[in-house]
Amino acid sequence: MMHGGLELARPRRHKIRLWVWLILLAALLLIWFFPRLAAVCPAKLHHWDEALGNFLLPRYTERLAELTEQNAVLHSQLAAARDALTENEAFRSLTGCGRAEGSWQPGQVVVRRAHSVTLSCTGQEGAAVLDPQGRYAGRVTRSGTNDTCEVTLVGAEDFSCAGLAGGYAGLLEYSGDWTLTALPADCGLSAGTPVTTPGGYWLGTLAAAPQPDEDGLTACAPLTDTADLSSTVFFVKIG
Repeated sequence: MMHGGLELARPRRHKIRLWVWLILLAALLLIWFFPRLAAVCPAKLHHWDEALGNFLLPRYTERLAELTEQNAVLHSQLAAARDALTENEAFRSLTGCGRAEGSWQPGQVVVRRAHSVTLSCTGQEGAAVLDPQGRYAGRVTRSGTNDTCEVTLVGAEDFSCAGLAGGYAGLLEYSGDWTLTALPADCGLSAGTPVTTPGGYWLGTLAAAPQPDEDGLTACAPLTDTADLSSTVFFVKIG
């Protein structure tokens, strides 16, 4: 821009160039000076670096300690679970009670009756039904509509189930309590003997040694550790 024969824009351009050169010079001095400062007083720079780290990550050490402690707890829980699984497998092998193999689907109870329930899942007639702990609770007696099925629980009048205890067969009865009946009077079973269905599903354990019936030929014993028939969720075998 010209005014009165003078160029007014030139001084502004000189100032901009001066600032650019000053910034470049400052950057070069910093690049040159910093490595030499590190060689002369590394301890001081280390202190600055540590102070900066503490400023930027004030909880790093504390958080690391928390995660280390959580990791140790998880490792101990995993070790305990591994021991429990090994003991469980040994117990199953000893008693001849295998795992409930196959595919299972959960079903929510949508209708509850005295000795039966309607579950919110499909199921083929005759399929086994377990409670959330894997204990035998009944079987599917009818496939319903809208992906539901009818399940008859242990205790229904028309429900019959055999129970195997220590190589002896009996019949399961339910009248508020679970009882294994029709055992041989001389079976010699003791309390704590596991009881399963012929298919290997868990029914419970003998709560006491079998007691002879009036005929003297058979015996019966109450069961414990049986299925929770009041559960709101059951598992139906689908394969």
